[in-house]
Amino acid sequence: MGSDPKIRRILCQRLLQLRHENNLTQAELSSLSAIPQPVLSLYENQGSSRSPTLYALVRLANSLNVSTDYLLGRTDDKSGARNLISEDSVISQLSRRDRQVLLRVAEGLHAASVQKQEAMKSSRTQKIVPPADVKKRSISVERF
Repeated sequence: MGSDPKIRRILCQRLLQLRHENNLTQAELSSLSAIPQPVLSLYENQGSSRSPTLYALVRLANSLNVSTDYLLGRTDDKSGARNLISEDSVISQLSRRDRQVLLRVAEGLHAASVQKQEAMKSSRTQKIVPPADVKKRSISVERF
């Protein structure tokens, strides 16, 4: 991200715009996002080469109620929705044979997921039983 000036410029503009739209000072956004105000200032400054870490980017997006994709200019929809081709339209363009292969792969993935969940569930419910050859010992406590 830091090496792409276009993404950096968009990020700077959107951070500043969103902060103003939400009537927030840098100090207030700093408090909301747990990012130091001087660092936040560098993120908004187009002359700076400082870019947020992934963790900081997520905190900023959450604090400003937008998606990280919006902050990075990957979409103009603040919720992050993109114009994606629907799964149905993609599948309908496949040959009959490819659709059958895709269905078998999906069934296999589903079966593996169910098996993994059952294994995890059974491992949580198994009781730890001491070996049979360990004798129970009683400890007596003398009263003073």
